[in-house]
Amino acid sequence: MEERIAEALAKFEEGYDCSHAILSAYADLFEFDEQSVETIRKPCGPTTGRPMTVCGAVAGALKALNQKLREEKEAGNTTRKKSELHREFRERFEKLHGSVSCKELLGTDISEIEGQMTAMDEDLFHTRCVHYITDAALILEDLIDIKRRE
Repeated sequence: MEERIAEALAKFEEGYDCSHAILSAYADLFEFDEQSVETIRKPCGPTTGRPMTVCGAVAGALKALNQKLREEKEAGNTTRKKSELHREFRERFEKLHGSVSCKELLGTDISEIEGQMTAMDEDLFHTRCVHYITDAALILEDLIDIKRRE
């Protein structure tokens, strides 16, 4: 568990966005290869020109959760409904941080250049995002019961 969180944080420090950092740390569990992770993560980054609505760490964890649900369904196993797990994830993250919105969590809109500058000037990626990545990974691991798989 701690190794995957450390890996996600290391990827983030290497320059991966929050979503990609989470997906990369769990890719081997969900049969994601790096090319798949690249394809999956593209719409999450702030450079897409679209407003950031959901925290990248949350988005990455939810995409990993979707993959887990797909694999469970393909294996013929029953699992809780996707919407139920998504709701539980969101509720738990919101309980910790008050929101799943990137803009609300950071207090600035990083899809705008001014927001990116503010985030860098205030070191928000290191003072806040690392906590969001860590907590998103912890919630993800709890929901997929990663301990049984490793």
